[in-house]
Amino acid sequence: MHLSHPAADFQGIPKEDVFFAANDRFVQMGFGYVILSMQPELYPDKPMHIYLYIEAQPSARNLLLGALLARAEQIRALYPHLKGRIYTHLQPNQWEMLNFYSHNGFINNDAEEEYVFSIADVAAPTPPMGCQFASVPLSTQEEAQAFLNRINMYRMTPITPDYLTVQMQQPYFMALGFYRGGQPIGEIMVSGAQLEMAGLVTMYVVSSYRRRGIGKALAQSAAALLRERGVRQCATQIYSLNEPQVRLVKSLGASRRRIVGILPSIDIG
Repeated sequence: MHLSHPAADFQGIPKEDVFFAANDRFVQMGFGYVILSMQPELYPDKPMHIYLYIEAQPSARNLLLGALLARAEQIRALYPHLKGRIYTHLQPNQWEMLNFYSHNGFINNDAEEEYVFSIADVAAPTPPMGCQFASVPLSTQEEAQAFLNRINMYRMTPITPDYLTVQMQQPYFMALGFYRGGQPIGEIMVSGAQLEMAGLVTMYVVSSYRRRGIGKALAQSAAALLRERGVRQCATQIYSLNEPQVRLVKSLGASRRRIVGILPSIDIG
């Protein structure tokens, strides 16, 4: 079995972070890559996250995993004082790959979960003192990109301009926020095409304004507007390891409906 890097960057990933595996006849058996992201807003105590992906025949997986973990260790060495994790993302039915990662020391302690909460009786709360509740300006490309830049600071997977454009065409799309002195202290995006249920796509609260009930008030304010338009339920996805997200959905009376993805990981630092 042989390992190699691609001749050029692969799907926007630096070539040194990508490995191809081939057998002794140089038939490709699979590939893998790592992607570094810093998440100081989502995980301030463990901000360094190295995503690992493998797509390969079983005979090539161990070789690729070893190469990717070695590359992850090189990346980690650039930030010796930061804590974080090496992780991957699996569908709930990928039992073979889950067993593979578990056998190689990954811990299954995080999941992407979908929660649903009723908005049939929700009432709009009073905005925080000194704040204005308003729609996010999205009439120009510059305004849309500025909104994406803000919300993506608080996301594991960035929302793209194309995705935002699609959501803006949905009948129950709204982008709203609390603003103080013209500056956002928290924003939320909801969307949906069906009257039965809308989706809370994403939201954030600026770190200096957290633990004041602003996130809950923002979610309830958006939910009240959805209720006025006939929507009765709202769904959202959170990470089970992110305690503020878990506290928020529980404060909204949400119940877990399904597991969307599993995130086996190895702690680093």
